[in-house]
Amino acid sequence: MATSQSRVTTTAAPVLQLVPDVPEVTPRLRGAAARRVTLAARLAVDVLMAGTGLVAASLLSAGTGGHLAALPVAALAAWIALAAWFGLYDDRRVANAFDELKLALQTAAAGTVAAAFAALLLEVSVGRAWVLATWALSTGATVAGRLVLRRVLRRLRLRRFLGARMLVVGSGAQGRDLVESLTSKARWLGYDVVGFVDDDKAVGPVGNRLPEVVGSIDELKELVAELDIDDVLVAGEVHPADAERVYRELAGVTVELHLSTGLLGVAANRVSVQRWGDAPVLGLRRVDLNGFQQLLKRVFDVLVAGTAVLVLAPVLLACALAVKLSSPGPVLFTQRRVGKDGREFTIHKFRSMVADAEDRLAELRGRNQADGLLFKLTDDPRVTRVGRFMRAWSLDELPQLFDVLGGRMSLVGPRPPLPDEVARYDDWIRNRLRVKPGLTGLWQVSGRHQTSFADYIRHDLFYVENWSLAMDLFIVLRTIPAVLARSGV
Repeated sequence: MATSQSRVTTTAAPVLQLVPDVPEVTPRLRGAAARRVTLAARLAVDVLMAGTGLVAASLLSAGTGGHLAALPVAALAAWIALAAWFGLYDDRRVANAFDELKLALQTAAAGTVAAAFAALLLEVSVGRAWVLATWALSTGATVAGRLVLRRVLRRLRLRRFLGARMLVVGSGAQGRDLVESLTSKARWLGYDVVGFVDDDKAVGPVGNRLPEVVGSIDELKELVAELDIDDVLVAGEVHPADAERVYRELAGVTVELHLSTGLLGVAANRVSVQRWGDAPVLGLRRVDLNGFQQLLKRVFDVLVAGTAVLVLAPVLLACALAVKLSSPGPVLFTQRRVGKDGREFTIHKFRSMVADAEDRLAELRGRNQADGLLFKLTDDPRVTRVGRFMRAWSLDELPQLFDVLGGRMSLVGPRPPLPDEVARYDDWIRNRLRVKPGLTGLWQVSGRHQTSFADYIRHDLFYVENWSLAMDLFIVLRTIPAVLARSGV
């Protein structure tokens, strides 16, 4: 392996240039050690937060008989066991924030049932109030703890305290896309990509800001040892026979192996591993809103939007008065937009611009700061002083709650496009119109107006293809901090 050693040595410098704004150091805790620390942190947070909720709920039942002191302990043991069963301690299951939240909510529901069963076994007399308190307090505490821990772990990975060294098998288009994602958008996962492994490419550079090819699949086992690798990722474009060679090469080697499906825009919960004879097969669940799901989504919309209107009534009134007193023109701005299945409807917003804003749009198009079909101008001269404040806090969007209640829009979904934009859609982008447009959406909570048109479409289509009620809840919860952080400015 003298040749291989020389190859490896020449790749050291380019690897350190992948992410210039990150300190060029090896993470302090890597691989198995980092996973053990992460597991211990998740377990400690769950025990603390779920235990706090269970104890608080039990204190509400202090007057009941039975082994009350033992109840929180027994219920907590069952709760943690269920969390492990659902995969809350598996890095591969909770890499995505939405998946972690969904699993936490599933665990909370099952954990409440387990707590009630523990009360029955311990002959503790508890009522419905105790069950509801257990569910509400433990769920809230566990989810809050997980979200805080997620931010802490993310920061530790970005600061290179936790991390892993990785090789990517396959340096084609998919392999390069994976590396670019891991070193930019998903840098918080903590992977340092050391190099590519490829039988079809000579050892050497692949492209700008990308690691080099460091060897072939036949050399993979030696490369893992020489480069001190923790994880190996096989790109979806790699031939199945070569992927099997990778699997066999790494047999008995302490390294995490990951296989990319090559399917972009597919949520992990839609993919299941099936076994057909001796071959594992990936099953992909289609997502089309049936009658029951549409009813469920509609009930969610009405409940949340109706509650928001009641709670925010003073804010709605204050905004209306501010618009009326600040500049001449109507309080509400109305515009024709395109909704589900291409049907047009009228959208309502608080007017944040001067009354003749639409007539002045043509003269400003040359200053557009967005790409694709979007229009964005940071210092738009048509925006009033009150309008600028309302936009900063997304208050101008509040009248759309009535569009949601009227059934023209949904609480969550792609933003409703203009008719002239839809006229320029291709068949791929037109898939955005398969669901009702939303007041908020995945795009708004994933960078808001700072993303490109391609990212805007990608987020919308991901939502359309992977809808679930849990995703709607996740987006609504993410919208609140996004608005408070004014990330749409």
